[in-house]
Amino acid sequence: MAKKKKIPASEYSINHIKLTEYSASVDASINYKVRDARNYESNAKVYGFTSSLELKGIYIYSDDRDNEEIQLTVHGTDEGPLDFDTTLADCQASDDKGNYKFRKMKGQEIPVYDVPKGIGHLERQRGTKIWSGFVWVNHQIITNMLTLLPTVSPLYLTIHERKVERNRYIVGLTLQTNHPDEE
Repeated sequence: MAKKKKIPASEYSINHIKLTEYSASVDASINYKVRDARNYESNAKVYGFTSSLELKGIYIYSDDRDNEEIQLTVHGTDEGPLDFDTTLADCQASDDKGNYKFRKMKGQEIPVYDVPKGIGHLERQRGTKIWSGFVWVNHQIITNMLTLLPTVSPLYLTIHERKVERNRYIVGLTLQTNHPDEE
């Protein structure tokens, strides 16, 4: 009998951060994939638009990170490692032959899904109490964040984190005007 592959347990946590500073950049260009014949891809978009925010802050209301620093890069793009139009049906797992996987639960066949672990990563810089991370979002999220950043102070960031083995994934990110105590 084949040995079942053990799925690592996930730990979820919610961490609150008080923002201390930020910087932003916006880029519009001809996509690098169409500028040079070595990079040609026939389905590549001709124009490329990206935006990013660098957010810095201090952890508050965290089990083990109070007063530690965080530097988070928020990338806004239409292309990238995430397809923002992905549906759950697109995540159904398949075997080596391309057949969809199912499992039995209470006598019923249930689809097996391979959902992304997060929208970004988070890690602690070695030898310091500084965390760094990045997330991928669509342009509208960056636009919404830029609306709040220069007009409201202080701002708070909530990170929904998932830890799988030694890797930390960001599964949710919220920029908010109210203090976490007020939630």
